[in-house]
Amino acid sequence: MRWPPPVRVSLAPSIAAAMLIALLALATCVIVSRLPLDAAATAMIVVAIGVWAIDRIHVVALRRGPRAVRRLELRGDLTLVVVTGNGTAHAGRVHRDSYVGARLSTIVWRPYGRWRRRAILLLPDMLAADDFRRLRVLLRYGRSDVTHGEPASHA
Repeated sequence: MRWPPPVRVSLAPSIAAAMLIALLALATCVIVSRLPLDAAATAMIVVAIGVWAIDRIHVVALRRGPRAVRRLELRGDLTLVVVTGNGTAHAGRVHRDSYVGARLSTIVWRPYGRWRRRAILLLPDMLAADDFRRLRVLLRYGRSDVTHGEPASHA
């Protein structure tokens, strides 16, 4: 079986992701403010939500910092190579919990030698339309012989 060519993409900052994270944090703060809590506890929770939102906007939406995913390469056997903001490359396997949709895709993957899974959010404004399409097709139809077994005969 011949594998399709790997998809190599560089992820750009996303205005949509920044706005969605900010909206989520704001909605959560509104809900927390309505809870019957002490004013000091409410303030601490709102500050914690604000710090979380700033971190996620910085890392996920703006793609800045050493933990941010800057580039990725997806191969036909669902092997993923991720390059982070500090220049280190991490290889791993795409997990079946990944989601592929027209407006949103997530790559759930586990780096080799680690027990914990990680997730990468992909929105259409993070990469070129053709690259987004190629990445979604490979995620949807790529096979891992380790988890899916040998393909059925097409004869």
